[in-house]
Amino acid sequence: MIKLSLCKKGCCPEVHFAEGNFIIKDDMGGKVTLTPAQIKILVEKYQELQNEMHNVGLSQ
Repeated sequence: MIKLSLCKKGCCPEVHFAEGNFIIKDDMGGKVTLTPAQIKILVEKYQELQNEMHNVGLSQ
C-alpha cells in the first residue's frame, strides 16, 4: 500500500493506494474509495477546469 498526505503539517487528508483503488481518508474518519477509472475522470475534469480558468484569466 502507498500512503500520501495531502498537506505538509497538521491534520491532513490522506490518500491510500491499495488493490488498484484510491482511498481518500479525512481526519474525522470518513473515507471515499475511487477506482482507477474514476481517478482518470477526476484528473481529466481537473485539467479541463484549469484550462477553462486560464482561458478566462482566472488561472493561479
